[in-house]
Amino acid sequence: MRIWPRRTADAPAVEPELERFRDGLAVLLRDGRPAGHVATSLGHFTTPFAPRTPRPWVWMVVVWADGTKEPSVEDYPPWSYVADMRDGFLDWQDGRDRQRSGHYEIQWVTHERALAERERLGIHLRDF
Repeated sequence: MRIWPRRTADAPAVEPELERFRDGLAVLLRDGRPAGHVATSLGHFTTPFAPRTPRPWVWMVVVWADGTKEPSVEDYPPWSYVADMRDGFLDWQDGRDRQRSGHYEIQWVTHERALAERERLGIHLRDF
């Protein structure tokens, strides 16, 4: 399996609506109040069954307002988290703290601000 975690000359193009997941960041809102952030990373993978057909692959990391960082979660076609996030929400069920499970609205941070915010939140490539 070959993975492209960042845009490189040989990385395949993606659908325009997936570009926001490349080094993306969104604020998680619960009942209209910020509850944390979700950071995303866009890459690609190939399989032995389709070695010439790269497929998009999204990793995400949730960081709660108190600084707690969840383990990374991956998503790939036919999409579950990505489909929800395209529609403006995230249903979180994978965390360590079940009280944080539930429905969150998301607001995307602009790419210009995302990198600085990710640094401030302590989100690094190794988290994905």
